[in-house]
Amino acid sequence: MRNREVTGQWGESAFYWEKYRAVIRQMFAPVTRALMEDAGIISGSAVLDVATGTGEPALSIADLVGPAGRVVGTDAVPEMVEAARREGRRQKRDNVSFAVAFSDSLPFTDNTFDAGVSRFGVMFFPSPVDGVRDILRVL
Repeated sequence: MRNREVTGQWGESAFYWEKYRAVIRQMFAPVTRALMEDAGIISGSAVLDVATGTGEPALSIADLVGPAGRVVGTDAVPEMVEAARREGRRQKRDNVSFAVAFSDSLPFTDNTFDAGVSRFGVMFFPSPVDGVRDILRVL
């Protein structure tokens, strides 16, 4: 029940995160740059962004990995994922995709990604330990 309550609350706020996307992107740009640097993301990397919300930092990371790389953003909230997909289509991104998924049950096989990030998401995982464990599994 708790997961449904949390995703419902975030689902209701997705509109505002999408509406103020530019302001939020600019406000958190230093954090996004630090994430990319600390994760060792380079051109051609395959990157997982867990708790992507409306698509950041996945869309910014897509710039860095370029056409030879790929980024997958996941979020437990369908409304957030739909907003991320809309923005990806608007930006005509071929190297980024988005999926609905909980952090502790990622729908990817082991060793799928070169790097993983979560900008402010871990604090909202139902179990941070299980979420980080599953992220490590797919790296």
